[in-house]
Amino acid sequence: MENRPVYRHAEMKWTEIKEFLQRTDFAILPVGAIEQHGPHLPLNTDVLIADYLGKRVAQETGGLLMNTLQYTPSFSLRFFPGTVRVSDATFSATLVEITESMAVHGVKTFYILVGHVGAASACKDAERRLIETSQVRIVNLVLPGANEAVEKFCQSKRWHPSVLHADEYETSCILALRPELVDMSKAVREYPEKDPLFGPISISWEDFTQSGVVGDATLATAKKGKAMLEFMATRAVELIELHQDALRNGRVFR
Repeated sequence: MENRPVYRHAEMKWTEIKEFLQRTDFAILPVGAIEQHGPHLPLNTDVLIADYLGKRVAQETGGLLMNTLQYTPSFSLRFFPGTVRVSDATFSATLVEITESMAVHGVKTFYILVGHVGAASACKDAERRLIETSQVRIVNLVLPGANEAVEKFCQSKRWHPSVLHADEYETSCILALRPELVDMSKAVREYPEKDPLFGPISISWEDFTQSGVVGDATLATAKKGKAMLEFMATRAVELIELHQDALRNGRVFR
């Protein structure tokens, strides 16, 4: 990826923001979580991944990089010590108000880099609310390219086709980003028995996992993590550039 400067919203002066938004009308908003990630990973695992993807995507696309949102929905993990959970309704409303406040200044599109799947439904709700009430638009990119990256670079089998949590994928990513926060001596392999209603109903994870890991964290390496992060960042950039091109050519609604 091209190494462009990163325009960080919170670190700019208001005069710089005014000038910036005269030439660029979209922003990058990463979304993470503060929740358990097994005995070997930090609570801010999703934040670190979202932070990194946000920076890489902002470098390549030139979009305005917003601060990563950290306190987000985490219903299923709420009883693990340390997990911070806000409701879907609160988070959806927060997204709507953030985007509308920046729309006043000229941002027309927010690309939400969702590093925490538990926040995805609230992000979708916010998108739909804005379609009905506002001119600003949200494009939700939920772990873009993650499934392909896992298939390409990971060795372990997945516990569930829609779940990636504290496993080879996330452990590898944090080994690549912040290895000092990972205790591989406590990494485990756990494949809990799957409730046939997992998905159709909300099941608290402490009911079926002892460690909080679902998958095999022991096979993680920093090399795999770097490869997967770059793969995902590239996919996110491709999607944003595709959408921006469509907007410029009038092929999609705002």
